Amino acid sequence: MEKKLKSLAFHTLVPIMLSFIIWMLIPDYTAFYEGLRKPVLRLPQGAFVFIWCFIYLLMGIAAHLVEMTKTDDIEKQKAFSLYYLQLLVNLLWMPMFFGFKNLFVAALWTVLLLIMVILNLRKFTMIKRSAGYLFVVYLLWVLFLTYYVIAIDVMN
Repeated sequence: MEKKLKSLAFHTLVPIMLSFIIWMLIPDYTAFYEGLRKPVLRLPQGAFVFIWCFIYLLMGIAAHLVEMTKTDDIEKQKAFSLYYLQLLVNLLWMPMFFGFKNLFVAALWTVLLLIMVILNLRKFTMIKRSAGYLFVVYLLWVLFLTYYVIAIDVMN
């Protein structure tokens, strides 16, 4: 039971904490964001923080489910290599968009994130179907994010 609790805590809390640390290190992101023209289909600025936290929670639960699954360790290792690479791309999204303030690079980075999420979803689904289902929410979010960032790039 203790191993399960540690796994769940690690996989859910570490990405949330890392994202908040990165978020705190980006100066004046609100002024930059408010100055951008945005597409009609958009969310309030404050919604993004809550959505990302929810996504990180779902990702963490999915990773926990995969870790606790009794399956081939080599397949798990491949899945987690992809998961951590995807997580790195995810965590670097904020600096790409808000830090560098290069919308074209941010759009390309978002497409890379979309590809990584699709690959990770497939890998997690092969190991534990319910983990893959949790990644579907993440995929839908990144699809919206891809539309949103590309639209902002085009409009600005």
